[in-house]
Amino acid sequence: MRTISMLAVAAVSLSAAQASAQTTLDFSTPWPDTNFQAKAARQFAEAVAKATDGDVQINVFNAGEIGVSGSESMAAVETGIVQMADFLLFLQAGEEPLLAMDTLPYLIQGQEQMATFLEVASPVFDEIAASHNQKILYYVPWPSPGLYSRSEITTAEDLQGQRIRAFNPASFEFLTKLGAAPLEMPWGDVVPALAAGTIDGVATSTSSGVDGKLWDTTSYFNPLQWSTSTDAVTINLDAWNALSEEDQAAIEGVVEELEAEFWAQSAAEDEGKTEILVENGMTVTEAEDSMKAVMSEAGHEMWGSFIERVPAAGPIIEQYTEAAGK
Repeated sequence: MRTISMLAVAAVSLSAAQASAQTTLDFSTPWPDTNFQAKAARQFAEAVAKATDGDVQINVFNAGEIGVSGSESMAAVETGIVQMADFLLFLQAGEEPLLAMDTLPYLIQGQEQMATFLEVASPVFDEIAASHNQKILYYVPWPSPGLYSRSEITTAEDLQGQRIRAFNPASFEFLTKLGAAPLEMPWGDVVPALAAGTIDGVATSTSSGVDGKLWDTTSYFNPLQWSTSTDAVTINLDAWNALSEEDQAAIEGVVEELEAEFWAQSAAEDEGKTEILVENGMTVTEAEDSMKAVMSEAGHEMWGSFIERVPAAGPIIEQYTEAAGK
């Protein structure tokens, strides 16, 4: 009787342990805690915990807290260093050059065009992700980049010789074609360089402009909107396949519910941060038509060069531009 009683207690204990078992996933985002992308990651994690009745717990780590940089994120998910990550697609172009497509000037301008682009490109991106042992759960686009400067820049002539900090290789090439003198430097060096006069301006988003309080070192912002790039949130395939079908379905339901909300948050971020720039004395300008024409020509040249380097981009760009009427 004592043996039976002990076995019964053990069975109850095992059942309770199984009922309380959880899957814990580490989610790395390179953005600071206050950034809208990091906030979206936390909102997603909370929604997943609720939708799975606590079966899946996601721990979000911000700004490299666990030693994963933005350019290392895809590799970190592939090897299981982290089970999930949020990263700019173009920062993974060292491993997969095709992922730099959204940096091409005048190819994708704004969220509406990004949605059209992803309808065409996402099946290919899914294949790339799978080849790196991960699954793309959702995308969140960034506000488009603009130009911060000390002097007003609304024409191509205004830009000639201006020392502008570029934020990726495509922006460096683009600014060069427009006659500027771009430089590459880490974001942490930008504000000191502006204060010292080492650079004349910065190409970046409204979000980064507010994060860096660029009204202290520049006076003008021109929202040129020459490109739109996106983050992807991925999960390691081994971790995904280890989840129950019920939990997988619950997570996909959260994605379906929240992805559009995250896109809306990005749009609101751009509008709200523009207001903050103005409140702090920044003058918002607009490019003249002549400058837009020069930018468009330079952008189209870069499309052709990119396709020569990455032929797989050709069919995607052709199908997308036809769908977008570009």
